[in-house]
Amino acid sequence: MIEFKDVSLVYPNGTEGLKNINVTINDGEFVVIVGLSGAGKSTFIRSVNRLVTPTSGFLLIDDEDILKYRGSDLRKLRTKIGMIFQSYNLVNRSNVLKNVIAGRLGHTGTLRSILNLYKKEDIGLAYESLQRVNIDDKIHSRADELSGGQQQRVSIARVLTQKPNYILADEPVASLDPPTSHQVMTYLKKINKEDNITTIVNLHFIDMAMEYADRIIGMRAGEVVFDGPVSEVSEKTFEEIYGRTIREDDLRGGAQES
Repeated sequence: MIEFKDVSLVYPNGTEGLKNINVTINDGEFVVIVGLSGAGKSTFIRSVNRLVTPTSGFLLIDDEDILKYRGSDLRKLRTKIGMIFQSYNLVNRSNVLKNVIAGRLGHTGTLRSILNLYKKEDIGLAYESLQRVNIDDKIHSRADELSGGQQQRVSIARVLTQKPNYILADEPVASLDPPTSHQVMTYLKKINKEDNITTIVNLHFIDMAMEYADRIIGMRAGEVVFDGPVSEVSEKTFEEIYGRTIREDDLRGGAQES
């Protein structure tokens, strides 16, 4: 379970990234955070693995306040939390297998990783993860030979190989076309349901949020302005979250590929 209790983040220049956030995310939930650029979505999600550090309040993961974590505690926390970025964050010159097995880095140790001394079980886990996102046929390809959608699937496989308790995805489909976006979201949802991994995804596209979320959290100017099950969300809800009428570029569109 993830609990934000009166969490705020004020940057050194005085900008308020988060304002008094009180949110509880339960085990196994698939939560989509929506809001315009600058609403605080990324700051919220990056607080969970301490890529940014809130300046006040309590942020509990499994009943421990992670805002107190330093050094080895922080490294241990990050082995439990898989992160998927908009930019894929792959090593372009390395092959797919090496990129995916990097998910074991937190469990393996630096020296073994540098020497590529991965256990057979880790290699097997990496291959299984690639199979689950249907890209095992690219196992020996260099990352920079893949399309954007393929690279994002490799990054999902890397997170799976990490065996996390939580998955964070920061605008994972922002750079992808509509059919590929749906494909990536379908894999994330499938993993969430099959493995019961709590998943938090930042999205700008409201149609995709409606299609894949169990629960939607709406943010504006660093504050939570809506929090509820997807069944309670309408276009009017999004207009209230965004503070304006819905526009065409707020929708991803595109039919899902089979």
